[in-house]
Amino acid sequence: MKNPKSIFFLTYFLFHFGLLVTSIYVNYRSEDFEFLLWMRGHIDWMIYASIFGFILFGVNMILMNLTGRNAKKEASKLRQEANSYKAKMFDLQEATKDGSSEKNTPASDDGVTE
Repeated sequence: MKNPKSIFFLTYFLFHFGLLVTSIYVNYRSEDFEFLLWMRGHIDWMIYASIFGFILFGVNMILMNLTGRNAKKEASKLRQEANSYKAKMFDLQEATKDGSSEKNTPASDDGVTE
């Protein structure tokens, strides 16, 4: 995997891991009313984190689309290369058949026709 792609997927993983840890922590502290009021005061940070998550998701979709296109191009290129090799093999086989059929026909060297 290329380095920028690895960095992106590491960032994407860390985002989801942080989201999981935060969710578990909030669930653990859900009985503490003061904590919930404190969280209410920081709701704008949660909105920014959500927007960041949507951006990461969009980048992931773009990367998947580019990877799919590159795979299709590579498969098409390999298919075309295989077809050209098949054509070359067919031409060589035809040339071999033509050469062997000329050897099998008897030729008269004395120039006399009967």
